[in-house]
Amino acid sequence: MGKEEALRRIKEAAETGATGLALHRLQLTELPPEVFQLTNLTWLNLWDNQLEELPTKIVQLINLTVLHLGYNKLNTLPTELFQLKNLTVLGIRGLELTSLPPEIVDLTNLTKLYLGYNPLVCPPYELALEGIPAIREYFASLEEGKQELAEVKLILIGEGASGKTSLTKLLCGQPFDQHEPMTNGIRIGQWTAASSSREVRCNLWDFGGQEIMHATHQFFLSRRSLYVLVLDGRRDERPEHWLRYIETFGGRSPVLVVLNKSDIYPSFNLNRPFLERKYPFIKGFFKTSCATGEGVAEFIQALHQEINQLLLTKYVWPVSWFRVKQSLEASNEPRISCENFEKVCLHAGVRGKTSQEVLVSFLHDLGAVIHFDDFALSDHHVLNPKWVTGAVYRIINDPTVAKANGLLKLDDLKEILAWQEGDEHRYYPADYVYIVELMKKFELCYDVAANEVAANEVLIPDLLEVPEPAFTFDERAALRLVLAYEDFFPPSIMPRFIVKRHNEIKDNLRWRSGVVLETPQLKAVAVVRADSEKKCIQIMVTGKERKVFLALLWLAFRELHTGFEGLKVDELIPMPDDPTIIVDYETLLNSQQEGIPKIFPKGAKKAYSVQELLAGVHFDDQSEGARMLALAKTESKSGLRWLGEKLNRYFEVENIKIFGIKIKHQAIFEDILPKQTGHQDGV
Repeated sequence: MGKEEALRRIKEAAETGATGLALHRLQLTELPPEVFQLTNLTWLNLWDNQLEELPTKIVQLINLTVLHLGYNKLNTLPTELFQLKNLTVLGIRGLELTSLPPEIVDLTNLTKLYLGYNPLVCPPYELALEGIPAIREYFASLEEGKQELAEVKLILIGEGASGKTSLTKLLCGQPFDQHEPMTNGIRIGQWTAASSSREVRCNLWDFGGQEIMHATHQFFLSRRSLYVLVLDGRRDERPEHWLRYIETFGGRSPVLVVLNKSDIYPSFNLNRPFLERKYPFIKGFFKTSCATGEGVAEFIQALHQEINQLLLTKYVWPVSWFRVKQSLEASNEPRISCENFEKVCLHAGVRGKTSQEVLVSFLHDLGAVIHFDDFALSDHHVLNPKWVTGAVYRIINDPTVAKANGLLKLDDLKEILAWQEGDEHRYYPADYVYIVELMKKFELCYDVAANEVAANEVLIPDLLEVPEPAFTFDERAALRLVLAYEDFFPPSIMPRFIVKRHNEIKDNLRWRSGVVLETPQLKAVAVVRADSEKKCIQIMVTGKERKVFLALLWLAFRELHTGFEGLKVDELIPMPDDPTIIVDYETLLNSQQEGIPKIFPKGAKKAYSVQELLAGVHFDDQSEGARMLALAKTESKSGLRWLGEKLNRYFEVENIKIFGIKIKHQAIFEDILPKQTGHQDGV
């Protein structure tokens, strides 16, 4: 059917002298030879077929300016394709290309190149996405020479004392030490994964498992890495906690799960089929004992296999890139300014700005440098990660800061970060600024407002007092919202929320798992509590414009949730006369849309009006929506700048409502509740 339809369209184009031909989505496994007789064609769409080869006769279509080949089964492109000098648009997205022919630079008229979703290693995928100028820059740099990267970052993560350090030592040929001290912070080493065909350098990152240090892991968890999750059977293990952690910050990088200390806990196991279905990036489970060597050989064999499958290890770099990397690794300085980094690049022969930026991204994922684009952090690249973690760990573990319940006086950093015997580097006043800004970026702390204790101070929410302070709040008159986290309750959610809304904290009423907020503009007060055992957050709001304040806090949490990939959160509305009975907000919206007047929640003894339940949290009129919009646009300092910039395009007349406002719901779903992007026709 597909071939016949293609022949019909080709015949019609020949008879009419058409300059365009669409043969997309016809399930073609090969191109009819008649198509190459249409030399007048200026555009040809072959998108979404089953082509495994593009005939060299494509060169006969010399007038083509637009050619779409995306989403076929092509793993190579004939060099004849790049003799079509008139091409201005080339779509090769979603193919199976691992490399682009150097001849692509001969398409001097090419202005648009669509090549996403290809397993490219030459040029590196990230560089190729920058477009034709970057690709030309890359191939020009290869003229001096090229080399396979053959390097990867191998990250070991898990609870404290689970055996991560012992496992890394075995990899490096060091003997097992049953008295191995617990890792305080992070250990970085190297191991060479050698096979018959090649050697791959593995940068081993062994993270300490202490709970208070988990928030700092996000500095270094990268997406082009291989993860090893180490568990043991001493306690109630949290495999899903760590797997969700890897999914969120590691971008679904492959992970090997190690059930360690099998000599001590031989019966310890996991529901492997369940976890493999839920987390498809798991590549295997391994029972090991570092003390007896049981299972270690099988684990190392699996490591070799996964390492050799990682695309990053197969990337082809110009030799000039390696010169930059070697120069940075030889440096004794803990960080380097962007200006000096550019000088190193120029001296090594990496002159293009795009190449320098892509190189920094690769070096970040390899662990050779740590770099962030934030304005306050962008002027430097960290060359020694221990320099950063050492400072953060000292601050978090400082007795004075702990005694002050997380209140850090910046003047005390001189003493906290003073040089100590055994330190590799010193910390200078300019370093203090960088380290504190880094902690702010990852929402580990926030500036204490001048009207609180004093200026020039920051608060670390993770060090707040555990007990909830005494305060009065009329819960009976409160609007309520419950956020229930289905499988993963991020430990940083509540501290990050406190950081974002710190300007609204009432009378310093904040504790490890909760906060009281007040907004004079709305004459409203909110109590927000987290329950890690039940994996939920409860929001209660009272006051004159309580619906507006609830909506702002609701959206603030939605924004936080977008930072955790795949996070599943149910938004629940408690019943006004019995807060222990709840119903899903989305269910209420769907019931309203379908014209269902009442709902009977689980556990309830009566039915409730859908309209009345929604009216309890929705705005009473459009003016309240406008009020929320105005406030959101002024909240750049309290964490809703991202939302304030986008809300303008949300408030348009549509049928679906949220918080009772008519909005352009597609914009909300694109920005607040983003879905995984798919491909577009023809590109």
